Amino acid sequence: MSPFKLAAAELGRFRGHPIRSAALVAIVLIPLVYGGLYLWFAWDPYGKLDHMPVAVVNEDTGASVETNGETTAINGGDQLVDQLREDRIFDWQFVSASEARRGLENGDYYMVITVPEDFSTRLASLSGTDPEQATVEFDLNDANGYVAGIMASTVESELRNQINTAVYVTFATTIFGDLTELNQGLTEAADGASRLSDGIGSAQTGAAQLETGLADLTTGAQQVADGADQVSDGVDQAVDVAQPVVQTLADNWSQIQTGAASAADLADRADSDLDTVYGTLCGTDTADPDACARLQTYIDDANTVNDDIQTTNTAVQDTSTDTLDQASSDLTALKTGAADVADGASQVADAAATAQTGASDLASGLTDLQDGADTLASSLTTAAATVPSTNPADDADNAEAYGSPVTIDEENLNAAGTYGRGLAPFFIAIALWVFGLMGYLVLRTVNSRALAGPLRSVPIAIGGWLPGAFLGILSALVLYLAVELGLGLDPKDALDTVGLSILVVLTFTAMAHLFKLAFGTAGSLLLVVLLMLQLTSAGGLYPVETTPGFFQALHPLLPMTYVVDALRVTISGGETAHVVKALLVLAAYLIGSLALASLVVASRRRWKPDSLNEPLQV
Repeated sequence: MSPFKLAAAELGRFRGHPIRSAALVAIVLIPLVYGGLYLWFAWDPYGKLDHMPVAVVNEDTGASVETNGETTAINGGDQLVDQLREDRIFDWQFVSASEARRGLENGDYYMVITVPEDFSTRLASLSGTDPEQATVEFDLNDANGYVAGIMASTVESELRNQINTAVYVTFATTIFGDLTELNQGLTEAADGASRLSDGIGSAQTGAAQLETGLADLTTGAQQVADGADQVSDGVDQAVDVAQPVVQTLADNWSQIQTGAASAADLADRADSDLDTVYGTLCGTDTADPDACARLQTYIDDANTVNDDIQTTNTAVQDTSTDTLDQASSDLTALKTGAADVADGASQVADAAATAQTGASDLASGLTDLQDGADTLASSLTTAAATVPSTNPADDADNAEAYGSPVTIDEENLNAAGTYGRGLAPFFIAIALWVFGLMGYLVLRTVNSRALAGPLRSVPIAIGGWLPGAFLGILSALVLYLAVELGLGLDPKDALDTVGLSILVVLTFTAMAHLFKLAFGTAGSLLLVVLLMLQLTSAGGLYPVETTPGFFQALHPLLPMTYVVDALRVTISGGETAHVVKALLVLAAYLIGSLALASLVVASRRRWKPDSLNEPLQV
């Protein structure tokens, strides 16, 4: 007979009567009842803190401060109460001190927050020379539930933010007076700085255009200066040649005039003498016509030359030595003037370049000035925005920023998301262990007829384990589907989670089968003890490093440790190595349990008195 037929025979015992069939169904549903219900009720308790009643007692009597000769009334307690009304961290109950005390003692309130009567007075002292620290009282009562107190303390930081915001607003009021007016003043100053920036921007544009125009002027002026230098050089060369000649003429002008007069007289007499010669030679009939014609031509040329000489002589005689001296002086002055013009043009070019540089500096300075105006406008706008609002609703929204100006940027590599999802690996493991514990209270660990027959011990042991294994697989699947569909477990790797759960229940049922087979009823007690040891050493609730050394020593030895680590990976994510290690450990426990069960079956085939009457029965 095979182990499977033995398993079928064992399961067949529960047919016929409804109670027997219901027993099998109950066994399958045990992990669901244990693990599913626990995860259901504890899935997200921190998401419903606004249902926890917490009393708030405001005994603050208010205070007044004097700022710039004006008295300002402040009430930090009212400010805090208004903010709490806008942010329902808990189910706030605003009551009297006596009602709060009665409710805390009777369990109606899980915590009492009391604002003492001198709260505002102490805050007002912050503006003086003798500041005092204000106090807000938190009262708890562990008799109403220690965990409830822990849950309340988890949001204490948010409460501190609200309290600090009320203090911040009140303190700012004592220092600055009417915060609304301060906000308006800063806003108007920011607007003015913005308009100043716009005006500077226009001036900067004009300065840039001026720089461009001066650049063009500098280029033109430099070209003029270069041309003037060239003219000056040419004038220098001409004057250097002409001025000595003119001066020499001036120095010898009298002799030149005398010589010119003598030459004019000589030319005039020669012209007259030629006319006389012509009349003498050509006035007779015997004169040679050709010779006379040629002579007349010479006479005409002589007349023309004589006219030119006479004209030149007249010009020479009309020009005085003073005129030539003045001409010499004028040439010298021309040379000097051309040099002055060249120097002036060069100075104009240099001045234009300097003006261009100044315009560039002006444009750069205006740019810096505009940047400064922009920074001023931005800073004033920021300052106006940071002035606390007098509206408590706004302060409640900004409480986190006011109460904790610095935040921590936290990154979770594999976030569980909710309290229940984070504890799911632990309670799934417990539920599957409980199945093995309870399953063999109903199922038989071994078929007595097979035990007395010729079948080998190994098939008998496996046949005794298989009914529990089969029902365990059904139980694991039911548990997973209920948690997934009912609570939204949404594991990172669903198939790995299901497969791992099946291996876990196979291993746990094999261990339960072994203990019940080997020790009978006492085996069930040992399974309970082993469950307690695993609950405390698996690290499912608290880091194992925070537990006593005894449990740290057990931590790597028991299978639930590896189950919790592996399910955390398949549900929330993490290192695959944890899953591989868990598979190896569970496989070793499974094979080892079945092997030991086979040995126990072999030993049970030797009949003893205890085999017929167990020493302990339940």
